[in-house]
Amino acid sequence: MAWTDSAPAAEQVAEPPEQLLHTGNSGLIIHRVGQLTYEFRTEGRSFARDLQFFTNKALHPNATTFVYEELFGTQDRLHWLIHMRAPNDYGQLLEMVDHNTEFQEVATNDRLTEQGGGNWERMFVQGSFQEKVIVPQHGLTHAGHDEDLGGLFAVPARYQSRQPVEQQLNSANAGVIVHRAGQVKFEFRKDGRNFAFAWLDRINEKLAGHATVFLYEEQWGTQDRIHWMIHLRSLDDYRLIVELEQTDPEFREILTGPRIPAGRGGGTWGRMFLDGTLQETVLVPHHAPAAG
Repeated sequence: MAWTDSAPAAEQVAEPPEQLLHTGNSGLIIHRVGQLTYEFRTEGRSFARDLQFFTNKALHPNATTFVYEELFGTQDRLHWLIHMRAPNDYGQLLEMVDHNTEFQEVATNDRLTEQGGGNWERMFVQGSFQEKVIVPQHGLTHAGHDEDLGGLFAVPARYQSRQPVEQQLNSANAGVIVHRAGQVKFEFRKDGRNFAFAWLDRINEKLAGHATVFLYEEQWGTQDRIHWMIHLRSLDDYRLIVELEQTDPEFREILTGPRIPAGRGGGTWGRMFLDGTLQETVLVPHHAPAAG
């Protein structure tokens, strides 16, 4: 597959693009990860697509789910981004699990008739499902203080970027997402967030049309663990971020200049994060294989 022209995740769902929740306009995101068994990798992907379809059908317009796969990462590991308006919407998900007949058929019917019987519990590695709740980083946006949230749990991430909304990339329209996560040291929790925002703000300014970056933090998870969602048109555009340090003095200063006051020991951004905790995962939208 040519990753330079990967179809965006919005094409996974039936609802119109303007009605979808995504990384730019949602109040929170549930990031779910599950590892497929190699034996049932095809059946597991089919299950994931069916589950996504009925979840979006039952929870629209209060939630939108997209499915992604890792690129250059762990083989056959799936990622779901479940975008919601507010935590209370999770109750609708539980209601669907308990009472939606169509969903129960997807989750309980025999999907492995010719392989000994079973459903999703045989398709995924035991104990591999994990979930994190991330919310847009607050206090570091370009939104006005009088912005009406319209029931959203937090100011949506689209306000972190000065790019026009119609030009922004997000989980619905991007060809590739680079998910970067890092653990900020407690003593530098504010400095770390300010650095993270300065980094994304410059990328959003210089690479509009190629990249849009949003910042989130874990809710009910690990304290001061922050997450960047780096949305790209294609994987080729990542090189523009790498090259920006060489071509843009302001971006280079963000990365190499002092960002901690001398009175607190001084230093660059490297002092703000626990060593070895910055990790990147490349995600591409999952799509059913072509028939034939």
